[in-house]
Formats: sequence, C-alpha cells, structure tokens
Amino acid sequence: MSPAVIHHNSSDSTPISCASLSPSQAQVASALAQGHTITAAAHAAGVHRTTVHHWLRHEPAFQAEVVNARSQYFATLGDEMRELTALALKTIRTLLDDPDTPPAIRLKAALAALTRPQVGWGLPELVDSPLDREVVDVSEEIESAAVSRNAPCPCGSGRKYKRCCADRVTAQAAAS
Repeated sequence: MSPAVIHHNSSDSTPISCASLSPSQAQVASALAQGHTITAAAHAAGVHRTTVHHWLRHEPAFQAEVVNARSQYFATLGDEMRELTALALKTIRTLLDDPDTPPAIRLKAALAALTRPQVGWGLPELVDSPLDREVVDVSEEIESAAVSRNAPCPCGSGRKYKRCCADRVTAQAAAS
C-alpha cells in the first residue's frame, strides 16, 4: 500500500508526503491549505466538521501537515504572483514603447508603473497559526479605517465591528 499524498497546484507537481495521515486527513489538509473552510473541507472528505476540529486540536501530525501544506501552497502562489508581475510589467513596457498606442492608454500604463507598490505586488503575509484565518493586511486596514462600532467589520466576517475586531485593535493601540 503506497502512502497517501497531497498534490498541490504547482508546475513541478511534487507530492507532499503524509504517510502518517489517513486519506481523509490528507484531503482535508490539502483543502485547508488552499483556503477552504473547515466545513467545506470536511464535506469534501466525507467527515464531520467536528472531526476536523478534533484533528486540528489533538493530532500533531495533522497540524504539522496543514502548516506544511499551507506554506507550500503560499510558496506556489508567490511564484505565480512573481510570474504575473513580470508579465504585467512587460505588457506595460510594450504599451509605453509602442508609438501606435493611444495617449490615454500610454498615460494609464505610465501611472500603473509609477503607482506600483514599492515592496512589490504580492500576497499577504502567511499567518503562523493554521487556525487563524485572518490576514495581516486586513488587520492593518481595520486599524487605519475609522469604523463605527455598529458597522459591519471590515475583515469580512459579517459580524459587527464591536463584536469582532474592535477589542483587538484597541488592545494593539494601547500596547503601542
């Protein structure tokens, strides 16, 4: 019997080894790494979501595999973003160099090149914990935005700001 493997979306299609996991655990780890919810990952693997929560809390091999799969998935997405960035910059260069390009398009291409972020177009930082679904960029957006306490939270959770991120933002502001 060959060990179960998770294939991630990469051009080299190197399998992620997970010999100590069941096929269901491997499938759930792969789905979680790709950003699926616990409920969706559990449904796809044919297990209950509480089983997945149990694995995340009490199975060190499963926890490690989710972290490993997620970091490999983010590395793959980072590679794809770098490739797309190079292609986008090449397209902008072509538009700027072509004398037949209308002036309005050339202006927009020039502005796109000038307003490009200094750190590069990329993915948000990978969060350390596999259970923490918040992205670092969202928390920075929440801190900088003036949000009414009864407004929907900018993190996208669907809850009111005062019930979601307000306490964390207040604690971070007090700490700094």
